[in-house]
Amino acid sequence: MMIDLKNITVDDKALFDRYFAIKQYGICDLNFTNLFMWRETYSVRYAVVDDFLCIFPQFQKDSPFVLMPVGCGDLGAVVHKLAAHFKAQGNPFVIKGVTEGMKNELMERVPGKFIFEEDRNIFDYVYLSADLIELKGKKFHAKRNHINKFKSMYDYTYEPLTAERVDECAAAALKWCVKRNCEEDQGLGWEKIAILNALHNFDKLKFKGGILRVDGKIAAFTFGERLTDNMAVVHVEKGDPDIRGSYAVINQMFCEREWRHMKYVNREEDMGLPGLRKAKLSYRPVTLVEKYTAKWQE
Repeated sequence: MMIDLKNITVDDKALFDRYFAIKQYGICDLNFTNLFMWRETYSVRYAVVDDFLCIFPQFQKDSPFVLMPVGCGDLGAVVHKLAAHFKAQGNPFVIKGVTEGMKNELMERVPGKFIFEEDRNIFDYVYLSADLIELKGKKFHAKRNHINKFKSMYDYTYEPLTAERVDECAAAALKWCVKRNCEEDQGLGWEKIAILNALHNFDKLKFKGGILRVDGKIAAFTFGERLTDNMAVVHVEKGDPDIRGSYAVINQMFCEREWRHMKYVNREEDMGLPGLRKAKLSYRPVTLVEKYTAKWQE
């Protein structure tokens, strides 16, 4: 069986959002903005199979895979159709980004057909929004010091990201790339494309963002959106590496202004990068969402 796959476009947002509302898994993988902004690097395509949204990313020249099907009805039947599709293409059938709950669903609906391998590099970092906003206690002493030092050193302002400020943020992203030598780092180059994809479709994607200015110029910017009824997700956070404390300040101020009403904030994955892992752990996540790769056994 072959499944007819479509390329993802910004006009697919309503369709994806409808399916993601059916079952709120609370992971960054199952979010339209993420899928759209990374659609080029991951060649994201999709199909609706028996009223399940099935998303097919493929990273560069790696083997294709699928994310957990999301929808209503017979999950087991859909999984078997996906297995037949991958077999017809001569590829192993793999589902990535499988949470513990998804793992249990698959074991119940198609018992004995998958083996599961943990993938630490794609665990989601989830925080209490109150922790990120208030930074209370000894564990956040260093963060408070960074913020206080920033506020004492700089003439700063915070403002929401709006359509009128998108081009300025895009220019700031390009300047950040020059300072970080994106042309020499393929991963940062892909990230640059993803950020610009999102910013240039701000009106249709409808995410929220924040801008930190120092002496009137952008020192940091960030954006994210509601992921579930009680969780926000932060997609991007960029700060001027020459302005100490810019990351800590934009993080705290964005959460305070936009996500105070949410219980949790998902700050996505660390992709196995040591520096990013250290930074995300330093904010003391309330949980790490474990994810697995599920491999089909004939």
